[in-house]
Amino acid sequence: ASVLITGETGTGKDLLAQAIHQNSPRKKKPFVPLNCAALSEHLLESELFGHVRGAYTGAASDRVGRVEYAHGGTLFLDEVGDMPMPTQIKLLRVLENGEIVRVGENKPIEVNVRVLAATNRDLTSAIEDGSFRRDLYHRLKVVTINLPPLRDRREDIIPLVDHFRRQYAKKHHKTVKGISGEVSRILFEHEWAGNVRELRNVVDSMVVVDLDGILDTDDLPMDLVDQPMGSPSTGTMSAGPAELIGRPLSDIERWAIEQTLQLTGGNREETARMLGIGARTLYRKLNEYGLKD
Repeated sequence: ASVLITGETGTGKDLLAQAIHQNSPRKKKPFVPLNCAALSEHLLESELFGHVRGAYTGAASDRVGRVEYAHGGTLFLDEVGDMPMPTQIKLLRVLENGEIVRVGENKPIEVNVRVLAATNRDLTSAIEDGSFRRDLYHRLKVVTINLPPLRDRREDIIPLVDHFRRQYAKKHHKTVKGISGEVSRILFEHEWAGNVRELRNVVDSMVVVDLDGILDTDDLPMDLVDQPMGSPSTGTMSAGPAELIGRPLSDIERWAIEQTLQLTGGNREETARMLGIGARTLYRKLNEYGLKD
Protein backbone atom coordinates (compact mmCIF):
# COMPACT_ATOMS: atom_id res chain seq x y z
CA ALA A 1 0.00 0.00 0.00
CA SER A 2 1.08 3.58 -0.61
CA VAL A 3 2.16 5.61 2.41
CA LEU A 4 1.98 9.39 2.88
CA ILE A 5 4.39 10.79 5.49
CA THR A 6 3.67 14.30 6.76
CA GLY A 7 5.63 16.58 9.09
CA GLU A 8 7.76 19.69 9.41
CA THR A 9 10.85 20.17 7.27
CA GLY A 10 13.76 18.09 8.52
CA THR A 11 11.80 15.75 10.79
CA GLY A 12 13.39 12.67 9.23
CA LYS A 13 10.70 11.65 6.76
CA ASP A 14 13.40 10.18 4.51
CA LEU A 15 14.73 8.02 7.37
CA LEU A 16 11.22 6.76 8.09
CA ALA A 17 10.70 5.95 4.41
CA GLN A 18 13.93 3.93 4.35
CA ALA A 19 12.88 2.11 7.52
CA ILE A 20 9.51 1.23 5.97
CA HIS A 21 11.28 -0.14 2.90
CA GLN A 22 13.82 -2.13 4.95
CA ASN A 23 11.01 -3.75 6.94
CA SER A 24 8.92 -4.68 3.90
CA PRO A 25 8.96 -7.71 1.56
CA ARG A 26 10.59 -5.39 -1.02
CA LYS A 27 13.71 -4.78 1.10
CA LYS A 28 16.03 -6.68 -1.28
CA LYS A 29 14.87 -4.56 -4.22
CA PRO A 30 15.83 -0.93 -4.94
CA PHE A 31 14.88 2.02 -2.74
CA VAL A 32 14.82 4.98 -5.13
CA PRO A 33 14.37 8.52 -3.71
CA LEU A 34 13.52 11.69 -5.62
CA ASN A 35 12.98 15.24 -4.34
CA CYS A 36 10.08 16.65 -6.34
CA ALA A 37 10.89 20.24 -5.34
CA ALA A 38 14.44 20.13 -6.67
CA LEU A 39 13.65 19.95 -10.40
CA SER A 40 11.65 21.89 -12.97
CA GLU A 41 8.52 20.27 -14.41
CA HIS A 42 10.35 19.25 -17.61
CA LEU A 43 13.32 17.69 -15.81
CA LEU A 44 11.13 16.07 -13.15
CA GLU A 45 9.10 14.15 -15.76
CA SER A 46 12.24 12.97 -17.50
CA GLU A 47 13.81 11.97 -14.18
CA LEU A 48 10.71 10.09 -13.07
CA PHE A 49 9.60 8.38 -16.25
CA GLY A 50 12.69 8.42 -18.46
CA HIS A 51 12.91 9.58 -22.07
CA VAL A 52 13.82 8.33 -25.52
CA ARG A 53 16.51 9.73 -27.76
CA GLY A 54 15.43 12.96 -29.43
CA ALA A 55 12.53 13.54 -27.01
CA TYR A 56 13.84 17.06 -26.48
CA THR A 57 16.96 19.12 -27.15
CA GLY A 58 19.87 17.45 -25.40
CA ALA A 59 18.26 14.00 -25.18
CA ALA A 60 21.11 12.25 -26.99
CA SER A 61 20.17 8.74 -25.86
CA ASP A 62 17.41 6.73 -24.21
CA ARG A 63 17.26 7.08 -20.45
CA VAL A 64 15.54 4.92 -17.84
CA GLY A 65 13.59 6.90 -15.22
CA ARG A 66 13.44 6.50 -11.45
CA VAL A 67 10.14 4.61 -11.58
CA GLU A 68 11.68 1.91 -13.78
CA TYR A 69 14.78 1.75 -11.59
CA ALA A 70 12.49 1.13 -8.62
CA HIS A 71 10.74 -1.82 -10.33
CA GLY A 72 10.01 -4.45 -7.69
CA GLY A 73 11.06 -2.05 -4.94
CA THR A 74 10.10 1.30 -3.47
CA LEU A 75 9.89 4.79 -4.98
CA PHE A 76 10.17 7.57 -2.39
CA LEU A 77 8.84 10.94 -3.53
CA ASP A 78 9.96 13.66 -1.13
CA GLU A 79 8.13 17.02 -1.16
CA VAL A 80 5.37 15.51 -3.30
CA GLY A 81 3.23 18.58 -2.57
CA ASP A 82 5.49 20.57 -4.91
CA MET A 83 4.92 18.26 -7.87
CA PRO A 84 3.50 20.13 -10.92
CA MET A 85 -0.05 19.23 -11.95
CA PRO A 86 0.87 17.56 -15.31
CA THR A 87 3.34 15.29 -13.51
CA GLN A 88 0.69 14.47 -10.89
CA ILE A 89 -1.53 13.10 -13.66
CA LYS A 90 1.25 10.79 -14.87
CA LEU A 91 2.01 9.63 -11.33
CA LEU A 92 -1.67 8.80 -10.87
CA ARG A 93 -1.38 6.51 -13.91
CA VAL A 94 1.46 4.64 -12.18
CA LEU A 95 -0.66 4.13 -9.07
CA GLU A 96 -3.85 3.19 -10.91
CA ASN A 97 -2.55 1.13 -13.83
CA GLY A 98 0.99 0.16 -12.87
CA GLU A 99 2.50 1.61 -16.04
CA ILE A 100 4.52 4.55 -17.32
CA VAL A 101 5.20 6.18 -20.66
CA ARG A 102 8.66 7.59 -21.32
CA VAL A 103 8.90 11.20 -22.48
CA GLY A 104 8.86 11.22 -26.30
CA GLU A 105 7.24 7.79 -26.58
CA ASN A 106 3.66 6.44 -26.66
CA LYS A 107 4.33 2.83 -25.67
CA PRO A 108 3.34 2.03 -22.05
CA ILE A 109 5.81 0.12 -19.86
CA GLU A 110 4.54 -2.02 -16.99
CA VAL A 111 6.08 -1.32 -13.58
CA ASN A 112 5.64 -2.76 -10.11
CA VAL A 113 6.57 -0.19 -7.47
CA ARG A 114 5.44 0.79 -4.02
CA VAL A 115 5.15 4.55 -3.67
CA LEU A 116 6.05 6.31 -0.43
CA ALA A 117 5.48 10.07 -0.47
CA ALA A 118 6.37 12.83 1.97
CA THR A 119 5.37 16.46 2.34
CA ASN A 120 5.58 19.37 4.77
CA ARG A 121 2.60 21.03 3.11
CA ASP A 122 -1.08 20.80 4.04
CA LEU A 123 -2.31 18.86 1.00
CA THR A 124 -5.98 19.39 1.85
CA SER A 125 -5.40 23.14 1.50
CA ALA A 126 -3.47 22.50 -1.72
CA ILE A 127 -6.48 20.58 -3.05
CA GLU A 128 -8.76 23.50 -2.18
CA ASP A 129 -6.56 26.02 -3.99
CA GLY A 130 -6.26 23.73 -7.02
CA SER A 131 -2.54 22.93 -6.82
CA PHE A 132 -2.92 19.25 -5.89
CA ARG A 133 -5.20 16.56 -7.28
CA ARG A 134 -7.77 15.11 -4.90
CA ASP A 135 -7.70 11.68 -6.58
CA LEU A 136 -3.89 11.49 -6.31
CA TYR A 137 -4.08 12.54 -2.66
CA HIS A 138 -6.40 9.66 -1.84
CA ARG A 139 -4.24 7.22 -3.81
CA LEU A 140 -1.16 8.29 -1.86
CA LYS A 141 -2.73 8.33 1.61
CA VAL A 142 -3.77 4.68 1.87
CA VAL A 143 -1.66 4.82 5.04
CA THR A 144 -0.83 8.22 6.57
CA ILE A 145 1.93 8.79 9.12
CA ASN A 146 2.41 12.18 10.77
CA LEU A 147 5.98 12.59 12.02
CA PRO A 148 6.10 15.02 15.00
CA PRO A 149 8.98 17.51 15.31
CA LEU A 150 12.03 16.24 17.16
CA ARG A 151 11.36 18.53 20.13
CA ASP A 152 8.13 16.58 20.74
CA ARG A 153 9.80 13.14 20.65
CA ARG A 154 12.94 13.63 22.69
CA GLU A 155 13.17 9.91 23.37
CA ASP A 156 14.40 9.56 19.77
CA ILE A 157 17.30 12.02 20.14
CA ILE A 158 19.96 9.78 21.72
CA PRO A 159 19.19 6.74 19.48
CA LEU A 160 19.43 9.06 16.45
CA VAL A 161 22.73 10.48 17.71
CA ASP A 162 24.11 6.94 17.98
CA HIS A 163 22.83 6.09 14.50
CA PHE A 164 24.44 9.17 12.95
CA ARG A 165 27.64 8.66 14.98
CA ARG A 166 28.09 5.21 13.44
CA GLN A 167 27.08 6.41 9.98
CA TYR A 168 29.49 9.34 9.86
CA ALA A 169 32.33 7.52 11.61
CA LYS A 170 32.16 5.00 8.77
CA LYS A 171 31.87 7.72 6.13
CA HIS A 172 34.89 9.64 7.47
CA HIS A 173 36.92 6.49 8.27
CA LYS A 174 37.15 7.31 11.98
CA THR A 175 36.73 5.35 15.20
CA VAL A 176 34.18 7.05 17.45
CA LYS A 177 33.20 4.81 20.35
CA GLY A 178 30.50 6.92 21.99
CA ILE A 179 29.36 10.23 23.42
CA SER A 180 29.91 11.79 26.83
CA GLY A 181 27.11 12.23 29.34
CA GLU A 182 27.38 16.02 29.17
CA VAL A 183 27.05 16.04 25.39
CA SER A 184 24.07 13.68 25.68
CA ARG A 185 22.42 16.14 28.06
CA ILE A 186 23.06 19.13 25.80
CA LEU A 187 21.75 17.36 22.71
CA PHE A 188 18.74 16.03 24.62
CA GLU A 189 17.76 19.50 25.89
CA HIS A 190 18.36 21.43 22.65
CA GLU A 191 15.20 22.64 20.87
CA TRP A 192 16.22 21.38 17.39
CA ALA A 193 14.35 23.95 15.32
CA GLY A 194 15.83 22.24 12.25
CA ASN A 195 14.67 18.83 13.49
CA VAL A 196 16.50 15.62 12.51
CA ARG A 197 18.32 17.38 9.66
CA GLU A 198 19.92 19.79 12.14
CA LEU A 199 20.83 16.92 14.50
CA ARG A 200 22.37 14.96 11.64
CA ASN A 201 24.53 17.94 10.61
CA VAL A 202 25.66 18.53 14.21
CA VAL A 203 26.75 14.91 14.67
CA ASP A 204 28.49 14.92 11.27
CA SER A 205 30.44 18.03 12.30
CA MET A 206 31.35 16.53 15.68
CA VAL A 207 32.65 13.31 14.13
CA VAL A 208 34.81 15.30 11.69
CA VAL A 209 36.53 17.35 14.41
CA ASP A 210 36.76 14.61 17.06
CA LEU A 211 40.31 13.57 18.01
CA ASP A 212 39.91 11.15 20.93
CA GLY A 213 37.18 8.73 19.86
CA ILE A 214 34.52 10.17 22.22
CA LEU A 215 32.14 12.95 21.21
CA ASP A 216 32.64 15.47 24.02
CA THR A 217 31.92 19.15 24.62
CA ASP A 218 35.10 20.17 22.78
CA ASP A 219 33.57 18.69 19.60
CA LEU A 220 30.29 20.62 19.85
CA PRO A 221 29.50 23.49 17.46
CA MET A 222 29.89 26.87 19.19
CA ASP A 223 26.14 27.61 19.25
CA LEU A 224 25.58 24.53 21.43
CA VAL A 225 28.54 24.90 23.79
CA ASP A 226 26.99 27.65 25.94
CA GLN A 227 23.52 26.08 26.12
CA PRO A 228 22.13 26.59 29.65
CA MET A 229 21.29 23.72 31.94
CA GLY A 230 17.70 22.49 31.95
CA SER A 231 15.40 22.75 34.94
CA PRO A 232 16.70 20.76 37.91
CA SER A 233 14.75 17.75 39.12
CA THR A 234 13.28 17.63 42.61
CA GLY A 235 14.86 15.75 45.47
CA THR A 236 18.20 15.65 47.25
CA MET A 237 20.19 15.77 44.05
CA SER A 238 18.40 18.75 42.48
CA ALA A 239 21.67 20.69 42.34
CA GLY A 240 23.37 21.19 39.00
CA PRO A 241 27.05 20.33 38.42
CA ALA A 242 28.27 23.76 39.59
CA GLU A 243 26.60 23.30 42.98
CA LEU A 244 28.21 19.88 43.36
CA ILE A 245 31.70 21.38 43.53
CA GLY A 246 33.17 20.52 46.92
CA ARG A 247 30.56 17.84 47.59
CA PRO A 248 31.61 14.22 48.30
CA LEU A 249 32.43 12.13 45.23
CA SER A 250 29.52 9.82 46.07
CA ASP A 251 27.07 12.75 45.69
CA ILE A 252 28.51 13.61 42.29
CA GLU A 253 28.37 9.97 41.19
CA ARG A 254 24.78 9.61 42.34
CA TRP A 255 23.81 12.81 40.51
CA ALA A 256 25.43 11.55 37.29
CA ILE A 257 23.58 8.23 37.51
CA GLU A 258 20.23 9.93 38.23
CA GLN A 259 20.62 12.38 35.36
CA THR A 260 21.62 9.69 32.90
CA LEU A 261 18.74 7.43 33.96
CA GLN A 262 16.38 10.34 33.39
CA LEU A 263 17.97 11.03 30.01
CA THR A 264 17.53 7.42 28.86
CA GLY A 265 14.01 7.06 30.23
CA GLY A 266 15.16 4.54 32.83
CA ASN A 267 16.95 2.27 30.34
CA ARG A 268 19.68 0.74 32.50
CA GLU A 269 21.69 -0.84 29.69
CA GLU A 270 21.84 2.49 27.84
CA THR A 271 22.67 4.29 31.11
CA ALA A 272 25.60 1.96 31.78
CA ARG A 273 26.86 2.41 28.22
CA MET A 274 26.68 6.20 28.38
CA LEU A 275 28.45 6.28 31.76
CA GLY A 276 31.16 3.95 30.49
CA ILE A 277 30.60 1.31 33.19
CA GLY A 278 29.47 -2.30 33.13
CA ALA A 279 25.86 -3.28 33.77
CA ARG A 280 26.81 -5.13 36.98
CA THR A 281 28.62 -2.05 38.27
CA LEU A 282 25.57 0.08 37.56
CA TYR A 283 23.24 -2.32 39.41
CA ARG A 284 25.60 -2.26 42.40
CA LYS A 285 25.61 1.55 42.39
CA LEU A 286 21.81 1.66 42.13
CA ASN A 287 21.56 -0.51 45.25
CA GLU A 288 24.23 1.51 47.02
CA TYR A 289 22.46 4.83 46.41
CA GLY A 290 18.92 3.51 46.89
CA LEU A 291 17.99 4.17 43.25
CA LYS A 292 16.84 0.65 42.41
CA ASP A 293 13.22 1.68 41.93
